[in-house]
Amino acid sequence: MDHCVYCGAAFPPDFKQGVQEPEALKWVERPGIPPAAAKQLELMKVVPIEQDLRPKSIGKILAVVSLPLFGAIFFLLFRLLQRYSAGIAILVLVGGIVFLGYLLWSVFRSSG
Repeated sequence: MDHCVYCGAAFPPDFKQGVQEPEALKWVERPGIPPAAAKQLELMKVVPIEQDLRPKSIGKILAVVSLPLFGAIFFLLFRLLQRYSAGIAILVLVGGIVFLGYLLWSVFRSSG
């Protein structure tokens, strides 16, 4: 091959200096593009593709649905532990509030 594959410029005559062309770089005939695919490629050049048409994430929906569930679990655990130890019950309540706050924060952070 005596020209550049990308730009088509001719190589200088002493460019190869006797080095043989490797077998892997020899020209390979590729099949032509079918007419339907060529038409679709042309349409892709003209029609803009909307990037904002992504569906709602199932993880976000599950996280929002799980908020009341986790709230109820932490409240019931608080009420159960309140009978035996008020200090541990307060720790469970604070831990539950922190957990629910983190869950809300992560859902709002991922939606933005």
